[in-house]
Amino acid sequence: MIVMILWNVIIAAGLISWVVVACRIWFRFPERTADDVVDFLVPVDVERAESLLDPRAESTLRSELTRREFRRLQRKRMHLYLVLVRKMAHNAAVLIEWANREAEATDGQTQQVAQELQQAAAEVRLYSLAAMVKLRFWLLIRLDSWNILPAPSLCELQEAAGVRAVESYERLKTTASVLFLGIGNRNFEQLLHNL
Repeated sequence: MIVMILWNVIIAAGLISWVVVACRIWFRFPERTADDVVDFLVPVDVERAESLLDPRAESTLRSELTRREFRRLQRKRMHLYLVLVRKMAHNAAVLIEWANREAEATDGQTQQVAQELQQAAAEVRLYSLAAMVKLRFWLLIRLDSWNILPAPSLCELQEAAGVRAVESYERLKTTASVLFLGIGNRNFEQLLHNL
């Protein structure tokens, strides 16, 4: 009986995986050009992310607010940081698609910068996914309402999965800018604004 249930679960998981992969292939965006990239990027307020991750600012809030007030504010800060991390993940995915296209270029310099962009974007995606899992866990179990445990600290998310948040996103922006300038696109200012 247990073997039959396990076998059915394995088959169902396989079918669901196949459907997900087929949908991703079918509905994916056609090859992104440099012009497409600018329009699909979402601005990320990196300074805001830095301020949310700042241990001194968080320590000040902990000392100035009551425990209950801090927990409520910290929950709002977690939601805000989750939005920023989602934007980072989205931009990294768009840049990976563009870098994949540019990596096929015949120019050796363009290929090298495109590969660096792939690496930087993959690091940001890795960080974003790890941070989102942690944030969603904190929000799911509502650690802010449990007085027994201390409120979660956003400072812990300065690094996730071995990747530093702000530094990796800044490296992503720099590498995308270098590639953008290397192919001679004229929308450079808009790229910087949207990143």
